[in-house]
Amino acid sequence: MKKKRFLLIRTFKLLGAGGPVPPLGLLYIAAAIRKQFGDRYQFKIYDTGTNPSSPEDFSNLLADFNPHLVGLSSMSCEADLLHRIAGQVKEHDGNTVVIAGGPHTVVVKEQLLNDQNIDFSVIGEGERTIVELLDALEEEGTVNGVAGLAYRKNGEPALTNPRNLIENLDELPFPAWDLLDPKIYAAYPNWNGELKERFYAPLVTTRGCPFHCSYCHNVFGKKVRARSPENVFAEIEYLHHTLGVPEIHIIDDVFNFDPERAKKLCAMIMGSKMQFSFAFPNGLRADIMEENIIDDLRAIGTYKIHYGFETITPRLQRLIRKNLNIPKAVQIINRTAAAGIITGAYFMFGFPTETREEILKTIDFAVASNLDVAYFFKVTPYPGSELYRSLLESGRLDEPESYDDYHFYSVERSCSDIPNRELNELILIAQQRFFLRPGRIWKTFRKAPRKLDFFKKFMNIIALIIQAYIIRKLAGGPGEKNHD
Repeated sequence: MKKKRFLLIRTFKLLGAGGPVPPLGLLYIAAAIRKQFGDRYQFKIYDTGTNPSSPEDFSNLLADFNPHLVGLSSMSCEADLLHRIAGQVKEHDGNTVVIAGGPHTVVVKEQLLNDQNIDFSVIGEGERTIVELLDALEEEGTVNGVAGLAYRKNGEPALTNPRNLIENLDELPFPAWDLLDPKIYAAYPNWNGELKERFYAPLVTTRGCPFHCSYCHNVFGKKVRARSPENVFAEIEYLHHTLGVPEIHIIDDVFNFDPERAKKLCAMIMGSKMQFSFAFPNGLRADIMEENIIDDLRAIGTYKIHYGFETITPRLQRLIRKNLNIPKAVQIINRTAAAGIITGAYFMFGFPTETREEILKTIDFAVASNLDVAYFFKVTPYPGSELYRSLLESGRLDEPESYDDYHFYSVERSCSDIPNRELNELILIAQQRFFLRPGRIWKTFRKAPRKLDFFKKFMNIIALIIQAYIIRKLAGGPGEKNHD
């Protein structure tokens, strides 16, 4: 049987400092198809983050590879790129089957098929849906029995039944790493900051999050589904022995949700004598972290951990339904920093009803803390989140004509009564006060895995802060008062 060519595309837009990371979702999709169909499909991965080519270059790619199927994975803020590429694919060959996936499909569901260039939309976890869809297409049967799919019924967009989440993640094959070179991504910045080693690979050990933060997507559900320590360890061995990966970024939402599982995995890594550097760029839940797990993480080579804080105000913690135990979280920050691990935290400004004074208290907390790094963002009402729905219902937000602005560097919308320009100014104040402290600079420099890279990055941060400060002053923005 002649192989069918399947082009898998990750759309990417550069937003602020975060660069492209390896597209694990597409690698899992390719691996699932291989497990079911063997070598009946020939794959090619195309990442617009590492291939920022022109439309003409993409047309050449289509001419060279001439795919039978194209799969696109996109976030909502990349929707325009998704539609543009789908149009190019159909212009090249109208018979090419175009399948959309990724977080954006969870938001818009069957509405995505208002674009005639998109044939199907896989909603939510795609490993089983894509296999069943391909099976139906190969048999030239109907697809309305494939759960978790948007398709066309009598020419109109329609939905099949929702698909149940995958309970046993150990059944999934490891990502198809042979389809790309992870070393390429070492050249791009990501949420981890500077790397300790030459390159890294991301690793997912759980899906789902049991917490109900109002600002968050709900792509993987509210039940934590964990891979067994043995299954995760086997993938780590594969990354070490087959790809020579020296650094691993665990990108779970709540890796530490099951302490015993975390301890067992750490013990297996320690017992293997494999040498790695580990980082947790996505942010762990601080108030459920156990101190002995911090010691274990340090023992296996963890050099950086981020925690999610968002706000220091108890009222807002309840409002956004994060309900973080602040005293316990502070204890964990101190313990992580004392263990010699670079300790970071995420904060957000501009929640509904949040005041300037509450934001300044969050800034005060970050500045006075033992954090080595801090990230300050504006609250963004992501489509599909509880926050987004509540703003729509209250009339504070209209249905979007475009999703371009739905990212945390948004300059167009504010969820609070604080004007957007003032939120920008408060973020600048936070960056100035947090980073421009000699004691913190020296402490972070001592922990930095690559001193020269740290110095270069730090100088870039200073230049950006100064540039933003000058622009703000020239624009007549208010200065900071009563804070040193």
